Amino acid sequence: MEEKCSRKQHEILNAVIEALEEMEYTKLTIEDIAIRAGVGKSTIYRWWKHKSDVVFSAFAYKTESVFDLDFNQSLKFNLQQQLLKLSHALSQGVGRALLVVMAEHRESAGKFFQQYLLPRRELVKKLLQNSIERKEIIADYPFDIMLDSLYAPLHYQIIFFNKIPDEVYISKLVDFILNPILIKNSAE
Repeated sequence: MEEKCSRKQHEILNAVIEALEEMEYTKLTIEDIAIRAGVGKSTIYRWWKHKSDVVFSAFAYKTESVFDLDFNQSLKFNLQQQLLKLSHALSQGVGRALLVVMAEHRESAGKFFQQYLLPRRELVKKLLQNSIERKEIIADYPFDIMLDSLYAPLHYQIIFFNKIPDEVYISKLVDFILNPILIKNSAE
């Protein structure tokens, strides 16, 4: 989706978010979205090929600035805040739908990963580099595996246990993952 959305695109994305609070992704139709947004189905298809694409856009729209990082804060603080916000976003209708869509529509999920998730992951890598330079963490570590180990438990808790990770769970998770790489004399 383009960086700047038109008013109609915003209305469509808001309609998707609203609809997914009331129904599961599998029951959502382009017609439902069109009625809620007050547009024709052809207007939706002008920008999105499939309802899965609209869900990806709606999630990105809803979480536009949610995952911003504060490079003046510690790595631990940033990771805890980001995981809490992600947990909250995934607990909402559009977040739950996103998880379904990612499992069912691999090609669309790949585009979403490239366009939305990968740039955010690169920002976290910059945060890691910043933490190395500040001597918070060691430099030699498999950081890609570490990041996978941080984010995967949220999905696991939500998908398999239908449980939204809370602040206590996330704090323990971040401590568990960061403990092997922390430089012991660094301030958290």
